[in-house]
Amino acid sequence: MNSALNDQSIEIEKQGFNKLNSSLHYELNVSYPKVKCSGKIDLEHKINLDIQNILFMAINDFRSKISSVKAEKGAIGLSYLNLDYNVFLNDNGILSISFKKDTYYNGIDDISIKKLAYNYDVKNKRKILLNDLFLTDIDYKDQLFHLIKTELHHSGKVKKDVLNSFCIQKNGITFLLDKSKCKGKSCPDIVLVQWDKMKDILSEFGGEMLKN
Repeated sequence: MNSALNDQSIEIEKQGFNKLNSSLHYELNVSYPKVKCSGKIDLEHKINLDIQNILFMAINDFRSKISSVKAEKGAIGLSYLNLDYNVFLNDNGILSISFKKDTYYNGIDDISIKKLAYNYDVKNKRKILLNDLFLTDIDYKDQLFHLIKTELHHSGKVKKDVLNSFCIQKNGITFLLDKSKCKGKSCPDIVLVQWDKMKDILSEFGGEMLKN
């Protein structure tokens, strides 16, 4: 399945691989997006390199722990890393992708789920940071954190680092939740704060999202 960013001639193709390491007793199941940019090789290379770096970091962290545990304990059962992605937005020059890293170290830890986000401004060829979307002369983080807690109601207790992992959608900002960011049995996977609820604290760039 491809999703196209029409005005910037960008497409996303799903790629992936599976690898079993019999000596270290682990399995990698990886899916990732490959970006294709018609006539824009430099842009294509930049985004794909960013995505590859996310993959390499996830895989290297996993392998490093496997190696250290094996060195300490001698052997462990079959462990795995599952890495998958979801495209939240691929339109109007904005690319927003979430990554879900699911790891299990057999006999050592329970299943662990971590979520990462990648947001890119195709027109200006740069990663989008949270402070790009908000006014910098106010304490937007406190106001944003309050909005997140309001959206969650009593579903769970969030930490302020919930602001670190976000994806952009047409109707708002989606913050990615996992056990490290939200505590409670009823924590959802994501929490969405709509653009119109943030309109008073959005920067000029963030305001363009509201118009779209």
